[in-house]
Amino acid sequence: MKNRYQLFGLFFCLCFWVACGSNQSMGSTDRQVDYSSMSTLADALRVQSGLQVVGSSNNIKVTVRGVNSSRSSKGTTFVQEAGKSSPQQRETTVLQDVEPLFIVDETIVGNTYADAARSINVQDIVSIKVLKSYSETNAYGETGKNGVIKISTKLATANK
Repeated sequence: MKNRYQLFGLFFCLCFWVACGSNQSMGSTDRQVDYSSMSTLADALRVQSGLQVVGSSNNIKVTVRGVNSSRSSKGTTFVQEAGKSSPQQRETTVLQDVEPLFIVDETIVGNTYADAARSINVQDIVSIKVLKSYSETNAYGETGKNGVIKISTKLATANK
């Protein structure tokens, strides 16, 4: 009876190892996404891990999570407070979003979502890769310091 439990335990461990091993071999970058059903580049970017896409229409901002993707600047505003005759001066902090570098088919298209959206048809996308570590982005210099989004299209794969 003891051998039967040991055999069952061994079988269970083997099945668990095979199941976990097959899931681990497919990393998040190897995930296949069907971009043909998406209507905008923002939709395609929203399904990527490591990206934050906010806004809609003409006001979309993309940031790479885990990368210093915002800068702040100090400013002064004047606020009219109730009961006071003149506006009061206040110091404010303004966050300026800095978007990642967009590369489409190994061509740099710019550091804004609008630049990338104008240069690509979302139905032609084959893959999207998000680069965020220094070792991955340092080849792009100062323009890649906030992350890099590399997009490959059917046109590039057809020309290979």
